[in-house]
Amino acid sequence: MDNSIDNNFHFKTHSDLKNIIGQDLINDDNIAIIELVKNGIDADAQSIEIRFNRDGSSISIHDNGKGMSLFDLENKWLNIAYSEKKELKSGRKFLAGNKGVGRFACDRLGKKLDLFTKKDNENIFHLSLNWDEFEGLKDYNSVIQAVDIKIIKTNPSQVFNSTGIDIGNHGTILLVRDIKLDWDRDKLLTLKRQLQKFVNPIAVFDNSIVNISILAKHEEKEDVSSNFYDQVNGVIENTVFDKLKFNTTYIQSKISEDGKTIATTLSHDGDVIYKIVEKNVFFDKMKNVSMILHFMNQYKKSYFKRQTGMRVVDFGSIFLFINGYRVSPYGDRDNDWLQLNSRKAQGTRRYLGSRDILGFVNIYDDANDFRIVSNREGVARNESYNQLIRKPDGFVFNAFTRLEKFVVEGLSWDQISEEIKSKLTSGILPGELSSPDGEVYTESSESKNRRIALDVLRIVDASPTTTESLYIAPHILDSLSREKEESVNEILKKFDAYNGGVVTHDVKLALNKIHHEFQKQKDELNKATKAISLKNKHVSKLVEVARTLSEDNKKLETEIQTQKTQIIFSRLSTSTDQEQLLLLHHQSKLKANTVKGFLDRAINELKSNNEIDKEKLFTLLEKALINTKKLIAVNNFATKANFKMKTDSMNADIAVFIQQYLENVASENSAQNINVKVIKNFDTPFVVKFKPIDIAIIFDNLASNSTRAQAKNFIVELSLRSENQMEILVYDDGRGLTNEITPSSAIFDKGVTTTTGSGLGLYHVRQTLEEINGTIEIFETDNKGFSLLLRIYK
Repeated sequence: MDNSIDNNFHFKTHSDLKNIIGQDLINDDNIAIIELVKNGIDADAQSIEIRFNRDGSSISIHDNGKGMSLFDLENKWLNIAYSEKKELKSGRKFLAGNKGVGRFACDRLGKKLDLFTKKDNENIFHLSLNWDEFEGLKDYNSVIQAVDIKIIKTNPSQVFNSTGIDIGNHGTILLVRDIKLDWDRDKLLTLKRQLQKFVNPIAVFDNSIVNISILAKHEEKEDVSSNFYDQVNGVIENTVFDKLKFNTTYIQSKISEDGKTIATTLSHDGDVIYKIVEKNVFFDKMKNVSMILHFMNQYKKSYFKRQTGMRVVDFGSIFLFINGYRVSPYGDRDNDWLQLNSRKAQGTRRYLGSRDILGFVNIYDDANDFRIVSNREGVARNESYNQLIRKPDGFVFNAFTRLEKFVVEGLSWDQISEEIKSKLTSGILPGELSSPDGEVYTESSESKNRRIALDVLRIVDASPTTTESLYIAPHILDSLSREKEESVNEILKKFDAYNGGVVTHDVKLALNKIHHEFQKQKDELNKATKAISLKNKHVSKLVEVARTLSEDNKKLETEIQTQKTQIIFSRLSTSTDQEQLLLLHHQSKLKANTVKGFLDRAINELKSNNEIDKEKLFTLLEKALINTKKLIAVNNFATKANFKMKTDSMNADIAVFIQQYLENVASENSAQNINVKVIKNFDTPFVVKFKPIDIAIIFDNLASNSTRAQAKNFIVELSLRSENQMEILVYDDGRGLTNEITPSSAIFDKGVTTTTGSGLGLYHVRQTLEEINGTIEIFETDNKGFSLLLRIYK
């Protein structure tokens, strides 16, 4: 029995198809307009203008592209799902899409559509339709082809009368009438910001940039009184990334056009930290893909808000562009497409989240490996997409985790004080009101560079087997020369794992410099060790020190007299200088006699037949010692004829005095065997009343302690914390404070010492500071050495 049927059958397209691929598929009004803008771009338009009628009844989208012929309208525009873009490339490298359904975005926006179009040297055609005519048809024979659509010839004047637009020699105008949404100012600004994000920030188009603009004349008056970023009318620009000129910390990574290599560059504060070129061995489905990620600390977020009128979190995070067009919703607020926030929740201080990052991924995909799904809200989850976003080794995460390592381990998140954070949050930027001029962090750049240098290869995270080229900034490597040689040798061994041609010439020079510096430090250390050995031979018992002090005092008086006659006076040039020196010399004699008196009383106490009162003896020697220090300070002043001051109290800038004393006097006397560095972080005078000799004794004591602790560097950093408070951070790289002294604050008690000294130095320093309304405390730090924090108040 023959059951065959001779007739051929075909799919029918019911009129409801219009809703499925229109209102249902394109479910956002902003996306609908963007779809129509894409069509204009693909028509090789140089400009696209989106007009909103004053009474809110219509929207027109005008592009000056190639336009359409009657054949194009009938066989392409009215041919559902047909798109010549699947096969063609225009003058630009890439086209917007190939679904053939973007035209139904008009249905999303309004009930009626008038399409005016013209090609060069051809007629103007007018296509009109009412979308309601496709709805409410229930019969199974109500196919979409049964609804008539009119196309007529028209002329420029009729087009202008209908739209208010001159169509020109070629182009297309879409006039959407009876619009469904109330496009108020907030909605228009939202559209503008969506269009800004839609425009590729790195100008993907080969031949030209398309000018997209919004015209809403009824909003022009309010625009005049609004900030530029809150103005509706004007050309759409995506200048956010171009205007990140406030030197963010950012990373750039790109897979080459042939897909063979990946080049990555990390920059910080305007300087390149490292560059690496690696073989692409993990992303075989990816070519010509690039990305840039900016770390947005509190300063950068505040700058961004000032420039754009938006918080970073409201603007977005990491956007995705494919063939020149942004793919929504990637990068929108609360769209955690890379699952950064869920990852950060596992370690708040170890991982960055979407609110800390601003950037974009840009893909040129002529092989259609990254396929945008039909609802225009995502990319198909295929192997190419998986290589892009997988954790922890996808292309995006490779760059992201490198940036994260640098920020978390190198910059320590660029921490700032709560006071500064509060000012930035309230909109006060550096240099405004009471905010410091420039960015101020709780940790210095020098300290950050040191940490980066010690962990540089782990931060770079480049495998020797796949690395073709490696560059690291010389100023980072220079920091290694100030570290322990054992630690640095471990790092240098890791560099040896890279082939000779991989490490760049600049890096090789920096590494050679480190070797040279270590040899120099060894030579200096040998000299210092010999000098210390000689000095240690002169240490004796306390009573012997007391008797020696008396003899040394007499010698010192003789030396002062010799210096006065043979050196100082030969350097003086005016009578005022001579009077100053005579005053200093007179002061020296007074101090010497005072020392002699205390020492004589101490010796008599030792000679007496009575039981020795150790407390009384110690007190006499302590007073002799402090006056001897004053005598030495006076002598040091006397050898600097150009350093004029009263020997009594003076009202002056104490910060300048400390700096000049350390650099001009102490460096040649109490600190002559140690490298002295003074960092003054402010220019405003800090004027208080003080005794020069007291300040000299404070820093002579501190420098002497650092020398005895075998420190190489003695650093004093002066900072102005407020109008009435100055902080002085003093630190060295010596042996540091022994664990035997507990609590650590006991180091300021009388007789407590970690060196071969008397145990009176820090005790005198604290007493002297208290006399000038100051304080001193131990400053806890992970760094090697000993740190003190001094505060002086007005």
